[in-house]
Amino acid sequence: MKLVLIFLLVLSGIPRAYALSEEKYETETITMTGTIDMGTMVLDGPSRTLKDLVKNYIDIPKGALDWKVLASTKETLVEGKDKEGYDYQYYKPDFSKEVKELEGKEVTIKGFMFPLGAADEQKLFLLGPFPVGCPFHYHVAPALIVEVHAEKAPVKFSYDPVLVKGKLALVINDVENNTFYRLTDAELVK
Repeated sequence: MKLVLIFLLVLSGIPRAYALSEEKYETETITMTGTIDMGTMVLDGPSRTLKDLVKNYIDIPKGALDWKVLASTKETLVEGKDKEGYDYQYYKPDFSKEVKELEGKEVTIKGFMFPLGAADEQKLFLLGPFPVGCPFHYHVAPALIVEVHAEKAPVKFSYDPVLVKGKLALVINDVENNTFYRLTDAELVK
């Protein structure tokens, strides 16, 4: 059986070290309230943060917005109950001075597309610094996601990073989608 599994893994391109590992990892559930700073949240070492991992996935072209700038936005968890008694939870941004200075300006940014529709040409999609790993949810914090509106010049979907430009809008309060940034009048940079 192991031989068949190894053969299938080799064919699929999945490294055997990951697939056949018998190590067990314990997980814990962490409930956070308060402010989260993507720029200082330690991941797997004394000094590595999420924003430090961006360079492993994407290059920042000259003149383009660096994802580290967007990651400087802090996130505050807001929880409560609505008028009908239902619980709600969302993140509210605390934009850094550097991010606030970008409000309403044209920016160019490179990232991976997360389509929000089934069309080849996307008029509305999410953009982030990491490849998409789940077709249902882009597992990245709101400070590292840009909602792209490309109604005038739809962008053909690609698994490879795309370079887009448009006007950056800062979203102060988006209870429904947790969007911090919108890129309007966006178009592909060729």
